[in-house]
Amino acid sequence: MSENTLVLNWNNLTKIPEIPVPNQDIYGVYIWGFIIDSDFIPYYVGIADNITNRIYQHINAILGGLYTIYHRDSLANFNNYKNDTVKSDKSCGKLYSPNWPKDYKTFIIERKVLQEHINYMVDCFTYSYAAVDPKKFPKKDLKEIEKICINQIGIQNLANTRSGDSSRFNIEHGENTIIIEKFKNNR
Repeated sequence: MSENTLVLNWNNLTKIPEIPVPNQDIYGVYIWGFIIDSDFIPYYVGIADNITNRIYQHINAILGGLYTIYHRDSLANFNNYKNDTVKSDKSCGKLYSPNWPKDYKTFIIERKVLQEHINYMVDCFTYSYAAVDPKKFPKKDLKEIEKICINQIGIQNLANTRSGDSSRFNIEHGENTIIIEKFKNNR
């Protein structure tokens, strides 16, 4: 293994009831998405100084209308709808797209219609992380690692809006086969 190779050892997928109380800072890269019909659907790759706190922020963002809300029957294939406009009949695809602060009022008014779909997103929410040594990889390196991971999965397969390549790092993925498959299958 070369000096510029970083192996990310992903922890097991964790659902909301199993999220630990954030009593320690975990610095590194994380991936969250949804478990639907026993499949993990990646949605977002990010980095954080405290991953557990950041995961709670993502959940609160779903609940609070800061993220796009997809119809529960479309969530497993959200990437097919992510560039679409909001469906006015609310029958499938994208049901709500945040345009803060202008459309927050829409979110509040439509919350009863959206609630079933928000609940489904939260109930299926699952994440994994790979801790990274902050002494070896400062924040600027972590941002580059994040972009590489996004690119490995494929930006078209995620809700993320940024990705990138790097000649500085070669990223490999450790032993968690469910997560590794997401990186390998989409290159």
